[in-house]
Amino acid sequence: MSKKNSIVLGLIGIILIGAFLIFYSIQNRPLRPPQISLSEEEWDFGKIKEDERPVHIFTIKNTGGEELIINRVRASCGCTATMLSSDHIPPGKSAELKTTFIPTGYEGLVKKGIYIESNDPQFPKAKVTVIVEVEPIPSPKAFLSNSQWDLGLISKGDTPTFIFTIENKGDLDLVIDKIDASEYIYYDVTVPLTLSPGEKKEIIFTYDSTQHELGEVRESVRIYCNDPKRKAFSLRINGYIKEKAEPAVSISPLTVEFDLANNSEGGLVGKITLENSGENLIKIVSLKTSADYLVSLRSELELDSGEKKDAAVVLLKDKIKEEKKEEYLYITIALPIVINRYSISQVYHIR
Repeated sequence: MSKKNSIVLGLIGIILIGAFLIFYSIQNRPLRPPQISLSEEEWDFGKIKEDERPVHIFTIKNTGGEELIINRVRASCGCTATMLSSDHIPPGKSAELKTTFIPTGYEGLVKKGIYIESNDPQFPKAKVTVIVEVEPIPSPKAFLSNSQWDLGLISKGDTPTFIFTIENKGDLDLVIDKIDASEYIYYDVTVPLTLSPGEKKEIIFTYDSTQHELGEVRESVRIYCNDPKRKAFSLRINGYIKEKAEPAVSISPLTVEFDLANNSEGGLVGKITLENSGENLIKIVSLKTSADYLVSLRSELELDSGEKKDAAVVLLKDKIKEEKKEEYLYITIALPIVINRYSISQVYHIR
């Protein structure tokens, strides 16, 4: 073999050994792990109307050496909808995350997060934020003073009332289209009822327990309106109806006696005790005697439930002409008359 050929063969050997070493080094070099890279960490949609649906596409790129696997994409609320083009991203490749903001029910500045969970060992949970300022569409807005009416413990035949206030806090007229109530509930307005922006209206509800059975009360009033966010709302009514105690006034003693043999000067004083053993207030509007020599020291009085009061009568001795005579104390009690103006039959209830 010539010297020239030996040199050529040696060079070929060196090249082959070098190539082998390079190949071996490449094969045994550890690969870089997957690495997530986001086109933006925050996106501001700016000002939008409540009926708009703005869209932005985030780019997710794998800058690592192994396949990036997206395990989960989760938004912090249902107002942010997401769609991922691929959940397996090879090294150097990208996927698109389409994000749509749904502003229904929101007003003003809103910030929401989107969380991206992957097999990136350094950032297993990446986050992007969307920002938007929602400008409301002019509309009526119903505001209610209460949502519950507690009747408490009432007696059968009672007609308690409740004042319910509706306010229009919107920009357009609020129209109350319909009020659904049971046969025991009446109200003092006519529907449809229109409230201008900023206007308030009091509705007086009356509960007529006359025909309701004894026991627990669970009712509701359903009110319908043109508020686009709240087409209907309820007033819940709870309570308990018991048997009504009959009004009763007890008088003791039933006879007042004066002894004319008493030598005291001036007049003699006798008294009776009146007691209200019923549940309601009793008004005694007149206490009069049958003779001018008998004077009642009270002209009227009121008795609350369970209350006792004395009524004194003075005998003027110098004015009496007969030694023994029977006279009377006349007591006039006022009984209330309740007129239910909302009843269809317009029956007058006397209790």
